[in-house]
Amino acid sequence: MTDSFRSNCDPFKHQQPVEIPLSPECTEIIDRLERLYGVKVTVPADLFEVVFEHSQYLTIVEGQPAYENAANLAVALFEEEFGLYPLSLVKNTRLTRVVLCGELFRSQKPNPRAVKRNSSPTEWDLRPLHFTHESTGGLPDVVNGLLYLPIEVVEEDPEHIRKIIHHEFYHCVQWQQFGVSSDPEWEATNRSDFVYGPGGIAANYDSDSDFWTKPTEEWGNGFLNLYCMSAPEEDQAELFAHLITEPTRVETRLEVDEILGRKVERMKATLKQFCRDMDDRFWQRVRDSRFPFDL
Repeated sequence: MTDSFRSNCDPFKHQQPVEIPLSPECTEIIDRLERLYGVKVTVPADLFEVVFEHSQYLTIVEGQPAYENAANLAVALFEEEFGLYPLSLVKNTRLTRVVLCGELFRSQKPNPRAVKRNSSPTEWDLRPLHFTHESTGGLPDVVNGLLYLPIEVVEEDPEHIRKIIHHEFYHCVQWQQFGVSSDPEWEATNRSDFVYGPGGIAANYDSDSDFWTKPTEEWGNGFLNLYCMSAPEEDQAELFAHLITEPTRVETRLEVDEILGRKVERMKATLKQFCRDMDDRFWQRVRDSRFPFDL
């Protein structure tokens, strides 16, 4: 999920965090990633909290430390996935730090200063969405160039972590490409009568939303899963994550899904426009990295 927001910046910038003890191999990986991409990888050993202001809301994010074994596994897996990206792509996202943590929780409440900051109250949600300490799958701070990734299930479900990495990273790309909104031409790839849902945050955290109980007949018609239907930006991020982690399966699906084919073409075209190294050679390298597992 992604928002446009102001935050209290990098919580680790001025005070180096106490980090989980890592194996020498993982320490080398982190050093190598920083040298190659200029991105710090932080694995904090303590709880941390970040507060974001997003128009009428305050969002509070609490990160927990990861277990040592999970941290070592996740660092190695992160290099496998992040190492697929061209240096130019990472540079263009202006990403500066990735935080690998345990569980990540999100709370949201109305911002008491919002009236003073926003001169267009008609743009606010008429029924503000309020929730407390709900688990979240990851959070990109696109303004400050940070990416928070929970890794606690890496031992049980490493493929889930792979998808989270690419989904959340794509939100960083998306922000630099299109700003607050997603690709303005993306919705035109869908059927003319299709309307996206309430957005990723509302779909996941609004207890009054009926999004997850809606019929799923649309799944085979341009969408990889129901969450793709929540918002165009989530549709894009999910497609990107699957193109990276399961390219052969997506390509097989394209044989019977013309709408999804248009989306793939659009995504690859805009990515190449954003970063010239996101070309056919990149996608071939991704396919080669998955063979023979992605069958």
